[in-house]
Amino acid sequence: MKIILIASDIFFKGGIQRYTRYQYRALTEIFGKENVFLYSFKRKEKESAFEDDINVYYVENYEGIGGKINFTLKILKDIVRLKPSILLINHVNLAPIGMIIKKTFKIPYYLNVYGLEIWSGLSKLKIISIYNANKIIGDCKFILNYINENLKIEKNRLFLLYDPVDTERFAPKSKNRYLLDKYNIPDDKFKILTVGRLDRFKGHSLIIESLQYLPEDIIYLIVGSGKIETDLKQKVKKMGLENRVIFTDRVSESELVEFYNLCDVFVLISKFGKGEGEGLPLTPIEAASCCKPIIVGNEDGSKEAVIDGYNGFIIEPDNIENLVEKILYLYKNSEISKKIGLNGRNYVTKNFGYKMFRQRIEKIINQC
Repeated sequence: MKIILIASDIFFKGGIQRYTRYQYRALTEIFGKENVFLYSFKRKEKESAFEDDINVYYVENYEGIGGKINFTLKILKDIVRLKPSILLINHVNLAPIGMIIKKTFKIPYYLNVYGLEIWSGLSKLKIISIYNANKIIGDCKFILNYINENLKIEKNRLFLLYDPVDTERFAPKSKNRYLLDKYNIPDDKFKILTVGRLDRFKGHSLIIESLQYLPEDIIYLIVGSGKIETDLKQKVKKMGLENRVIFTDRVSESELVEFYNLCDVFVLISKFGKGEGEGLPLTPIEAASCCKPIIVGNEDGSKEAVIDGYNGFIIEPDNIENLVEKILYLYKNSEISKKIGLNGRNYVTKNFGYKMFRQRIEKIINQC
């Protein structure tokens, strides 16, 4: 079986890109590298790209409308030569390409969906392209339920494929002394961590505000960069919390694992709404795989990463009292916190391990 995997971007350090990389890895292991052809519409930008190389069959050199036309024509030309059995499209923005190919060559296409891009406004063309997809693959139950209820797509075309975690790589380990020194992180402090792009509500501001109600030896590490970074830094300065909030900017993949192991609790609290929300974010699962308690919001797919009270806590995105209460609980009960962390790793291994991911995607593809 030959498969063409069409990606909007495969290089940028983001959850969708990481998810697509795992898909490519699994497909090449199942069907062989010679039978899986990866296309990326966006080029590699070194300052924001994954360090790990990936075997991309074609990368578009042009941007804008001209780039989209050229990208589509290239794939159409290769369809004739490669004769794939299936197209797998990693983003709804590229779904119209799948529909064109299906109508022209009678080749089925499967479409990945995640969340924000679906509920924040779809053009008529994208909606039609979703309806024409043979299978829709969601990274959480939340987005599949949303599509079933709001787009009225029957459940037998909806397939769950949770974000995977490489549990051998994302595993508990001792604190990295080099990182503590590099970012001037006090070793004796209780550390809250959030990882992700600073471009929409993920709880950063709420956590910063919560620090005024928490003991002085609780600090906050923010890993990532984005358009709200300046606003967050101004907020920290205004509140006089410069010595309790540390911004690291983006970090390397190797450092990311180390940061999970530096923290005492991982927090990512997203809101649901237009331009806001998550499907199932990967970072809380990665943190849990490193034996860290996690705190997430209750409005979107994030809650599927947590059994409340077992491996972390689920709270309302605007409930600062509840956030303070949960952080204090973990801060004051170190043994319970460790147990919750161990529970988290067990939960990730059973539900989000790469082996499970590979088995699921193989089943989805083979049911064509």
